[in-house]
Amino acid sequence: MPACGLVFLFLPIPSFGAEKKEEKKAPEPPSIVMVLPLAISPGVTNKVKIRGQNLTNVTEVRFTNSELHVEYTIKSKGKAEVPKDADVKKFGDAQIDLQITLPTNAPAGLTGFTLVSTNGESKPGTIVIVPSGKLVQEKESNGSFREAQPLEFGKFYLGSIGEAKDVDVFKIQCKAGQMITAEVQAARYGSSLDALLTLYDEHGHQVASSDDSEYGSDAVLHVKISHDGAYLLSLMDANDKGGATFVYLLSVKSE
Repeated sequence: MPACGLVFLFLPIPSFGAEKKEEKKAPEPPSIVMVLPLAISPGVTNKVKIRGQNLTNVTEVRFTNSELHVEYTIKSKGKAEVPKDADVKKFGDAQIDLQITLPTNAPAGLTGFTLVSTNGESKPGTIVIVPSGKLVQEKESNGSFREAQPLEFGKFYLGSIGEAKDVDVFKIQCKAGQMITAEVQAARYGSSLDALLTLYDEHGHQVASSDDSEYGSDAVLHVKISHDGAYLLSLMDANDKGGATFVYLLSVKSE
């Protein structure tokens, strides 16, 4: 009988339980969400917080105006509290504490800056510059008509809607026939505030109100005053929200 030859083939057996190795996510450059407060003044030392993401390795702040000689010191870097169920990209989960000194001749308006880290450079952020004599801090408690904070034309008021259903009220003296414009700068610079402005006369009767404007959710109110007297301007969040990131810059001018 002829001999039989047996041939054995050994094929690799696929491993169905093996997990794919997760690809490491490339380090991302810093990102800027907002600057707190929204405005600073030249000639003084300003304490500033920058909220954003990927800020741990930031080593430098670059100002886009090369002629603006800014002195700054990074005081600390760390995590920032994010409201429950909030979008981290809108609130930022990290912050940098700075001291910034602008030269006394720094022009009023907007100045851009970027943050530089070992992982790259951020997209530009914005700081509002207001002359020190025109920048006023909102003062609590000013949550009712009786406690309204006096407001002057041509000045800028830094404030915040610190908690849900918070209202800030300001009192302003007006003349009959006067055209006034009240404007909130907030969301355009990253603030969480959806501003609602309402103007009342001295008897508490509503004169005018503004929610959204050409600047999105930043309220702008234009109104012609009917008679001489004290008027009350209330500012709140349109959705009755509030918190540390619900900051604003309020101004009223006469035309």
